[in-house]
Amino acid sequence: MSILDILKKSFPNWTFKEQDHPMVECTTFADVIKYKGGNWQSVWHFDDQPYMDEGGKPSDFNYTKPEHNVTEAINGIVDWFNAAEGYDKSPIFDIMTKNGPSGHTMKDAWSQAMRLLLHYVGDSHQPLHGETRLDKEYPNGDRGGNDFPLITHIKVKNLHSVWDKVVYEFHTNPKLPFTADAWTLQETQVEKLLKDHPVSSLNDVKNLDPFQWQKETFEIASTFAYINIKEGEALPEEYITKGVQLAEKQIVTAGYRLANLLKSLTHLKQMPELDTIMSVPESQPVNFTQ
Repeated sequence: MSILDILKKSFPNWTFKEQDHPMVECTTFADVIKYKGGNWQSVWHFDDQPYMDEGGKPSDFNYTKPEHNVTEAINGIVDWFNAAEGYDKSPIFDIMTKNGPSGHTMKDAWSQAMRLLLHYVGDSHQPLHGETRLDKEYPNGDRGGNDFPLITHIKVKNLHSVWDKVVYEFHTNPKLPFTADAWTLQETQVEKLLKDHPVSSLNDVKNLDPFQWQKETFEIASTFAYINIKEGEALPEEYITKGVQLAEKQIVTAGYRLANLLKSLTHLKQMPELDTIMSVPESQPVNFTQ
């Protein structure tokens, strides 16, 4: 049994969109559960480093950084999967194992954590998941560009969504589970991205330090994402052209790093001997809340 199969077996109503391509289809799980009692991990999608476009320092504004973030969440999950010393004492482990659908076991939490990890690695490479703009207009931060309105284009109306959609390039989401045609299109798009952005053109894809990933995404956000654009207006064509290239490179970099990260996880190398990996019996529930 694979790590993803555990939750599929226990909670098929949460995972029914994962069918022929579960490793990809499950990556939306972290967003979907926000609206099904999973809001406990909503701040884990971001690392809101303050970007002060008008100068100053964070203490000049009414800004309090969230207690937890995507960088910490990735490290917490990786430590768990590697059984690193003290992994079960971290706040991330504590929160993960105390929250989820009612009746989850520890193994279910482990399966859920893998889905979160797959999603978070992607989020950590999205530049506007790594900053929040602080200035006189947004003393509490602009929520990574979510509060930066733009003229609506292809149903996208703020700066954060622009980058979520790869600067308009991938502005539609395929329905899940994938149909055969949708999967073929997905493969074609991935092949093109890999061809257009060879490893030699990317940042170090063997660097598995989320703190370094955060620095890279913040640099894009602070040196490009907000430059020479205005709220309530359309993005310039030259911005879109360069933005697509930057966003694509981040996608490819994230893909390589995710693959390398998964290969490095000690416990996954022992699959499928789950009983030797997880000491908690399948039947013993943890204190999960709805």
